[in-house]
Amino acid sequence: MSGHGEGWDRDLDERASPSPLLQTWGWGEVQSRAGWTIQRVRLAGGAIASVQLRRVGPVREAYVPRGPVPATSEAVGALVEWASANRIARLTIEPEAPAAFGDVMRERGFSAATPVQPQHTRILKLAPPAEMLATFKHGRRYNIRTGEKRGVVIEQGKDAAELERQSAAVERRESIHLPARSYYELLLNELPWCRTYVARQPESREALAAVLVARHAGRAYHLFAGRTGAHPGLMGNDLAWWAAIKAAAEDGCRDYDLWGVPPPGAGPDHPWHGLGFFKAEFGGEEMAYAGAWRLELSKAGSRLISLEKKARGHIRALKRNIS
Repeated sequence: MSGHGEGWDRDLDERASPSPLLQTWGWGEVQSRAGWTIQRVRLAGGAIASVQLRRVGPVREAYVPRGPVPATSEAVGALVEWASANRIARLTIEPEAPAAFGDVMRERGFSAATPVQPQHTRILKLAPPAEMLATFKHGRRYNIRTGEKRGVVIEQGKDAAELERQSAAVERRESIHLPARSYYELLLNELPWCRTYVARQPESREALAAVLVARHAGRAYHLFAGRTGAHPGLMGNDLAWWAAIKAAAEDGCRDYDLWGVPPPGAGPDHPWHGLGFFKAEFGGEEMAYAGAWRLELSKAGSRLISLEKKARGHIRALKRNIS
């Protein structure tokens, strides 16, 4: 990381604990290579924000994931002033703040928008592995111990190709859209600490499951996971998740963000119902963020952005149907 990057992340750490991964210099570098323009803004009053900018014809939209830092009413106001001065047509903010912060966003003129990042998550407090394992639900403990007894091998590394292969199987089963290998490679190469954990069959070394985890400021983030479903009796998926959690604890991280669960009270029809049940068996505490909030600074420009996004969504749907 450059000196500028180290300075930016140090300033983040001074303003929040833990400081948000999605506001770090490395995350900005990932997004800059994924098509956004990044502007790191020092706001009036002392807050900072890594802003992702995108041009749609003659207008620009700005997106601030998990920012500004710190998330205060004053910081949001300063960010609106910056956006107005820079002729931004639409500003979307997803602050790393509790759900009640939504009242502040409404007072500032924002309207609720569809979240890009998980609004609800589950965070595990890390402890010595044996102590943590004892707190897991019985089924998860059984699966982890069974996988260990059956000799499942875990490889820690930067295997974007295997993660893509495992994720493709999930895409086919769940009819969802997940990133391409190139995006996983960006995360693995640009974030200061990011690794894959691949579970393999003990004899043939066939891959069974893979997860991708990033770490920042003492928190680990379980960003992506995939599994083919091969050899389910080996419990490779459970072992891959457990390996990532255990390694984070052993390396001194304080907690582990499981990165997305259904909202409280969501029923079996929720698309994340099964995943939410799986994550709940690791324990931890559910957390709700304020969600995404949008401010239209130019109504005509914002309409143009909406039309362009609708067209892109239609193209993605066509590609999924064709494939």
